[in-house]
Amino acid sequence: MATRMMERNNIVDGFVRVGDADTRMALNEARKQIGEEAWKHGASPENKQIARDALKARGVRYEEKITGKLVDVGVAQTHPNGETRNKLRVTLEDGRGDKTILSADLDSEFAQRLLAKLDPAIPEHAGKEVTIGGFASMVERDGKTFANHVATLKGADGQEITANPEHNAKATERVKALQQPMLDAGMTDRKVLKQLADSTREKYFLEVAESLSGRMKALGLSSEVPQKYPALEMGAKDRDGVWHNLSLHEKDGELVGTLQRRNQETGEYEKAPLHFQPGELGGMQAEAEFADGKAILIALSRSEPSEHRDAALQAQLYVRGQEKEGKEILEPIHDRPRQVRMNEPLAAIGANSREARLIQERFDVGAKALEPYRAPEVARRAPEPGKQKEMAR
Repeated sequence: MATRMMERNNIVDGFVRVGDADTRMALNEARKQIGEEAWKHGASPENKQIARDALKARGVRYEEKITGKLVDVGVAQTHPNGETRNKLRVTLEDGRGDKTILSADLDSEFAQRLLAKLDPAIPEHAGKEVTIGGFASMVERDGKTFANHVATLKGADGQEITANPEHNAKATERVKALQQPMLDAGMTDRKVLKQLADSTREKYFLEVAESLSGRMKALGLSSEVPQKYPALEMGAKDRDGVWHNLSLHEKDGELVGTLQRRNQETGEYEKAPLHFQPGELGGMQAEAEFADGKAILIALSRSEPSEHRDAALQAQLYVRGQEKEGKEILEPIHDRPRQVRMNEPLAAIGANSREARLIQERFDVGAKALEPYRAPEVARRAPEPGKQKEMAR
């Protein structure tokens, strides 16, 4: 069963693949052709045609609608260039079990309009076929042309599901409650007022999305496995049987991440932030400091290639100890270095990810060596004709 992630692109006025290199290159070409100012201005019939032609020239598909059984509504966070963004994630499943995850920024008009339709859709359409679409509606305001990005949601009968109007009204009330005292005090900075309005609306619709996610879980349709952020990962069990889970990603050209473990006394999971730098052991190191005062050193290095195996990225965890003479030593907490690999969301981006490029630059380890482990398929051999009767006895 395959999973793909799609997002709505306002210039294309359709849905495109997330993390696809050809899609990204085609959109970059369209952006250059359209021009930076016009691209930022957004949708127009002319820009849409240019973008769609660029996608077609590279053999890349875009879709005007996506269809499948509504099986999950959730929220995820991504961190592009160190900035935290809230995402709406809607999962549709086809008859073969293949899934399409629609990802949309929660501060976007499209996501907020879609949430207002998903709310009344869940009681009747959860687990059933729906179709999600959208279009740009051009309007004139103050002598300028703007695009409203409308979300559509239809049931299996083709009938449009009506949005719950209360959500827009409640979001508007919150914005007014925040802005009015500032206006009364003489605030005239429209940019500041707009930023406050946008963040207030996003916070409201984040609450709506989380509520819908809970309702889907209550119906037993959504996966209990949380959405994963693309990352490099490794797990190792120490000599006391405690698992330590390492997660790495790129931020502003640096390798950062977290180390998570379970506290044996409290039973709670605790997580320590990491920032990797060149260190005493060669390669790169970072130190995780936990509440009990115990520090763990994480050392990343490049394994030596062999005739049958490429060089890989590996990690070893250490605690600091002392010899009888008082000299500080590093004691490994697990038996051998463990290979660091991409998780599935990062593997979907592959060699074009910032993480893969950074590891190539710092460790001379290629993206192929970072791919998730795949268990080899064992070919089932058909019995020889003369032995078929014998086996049937």
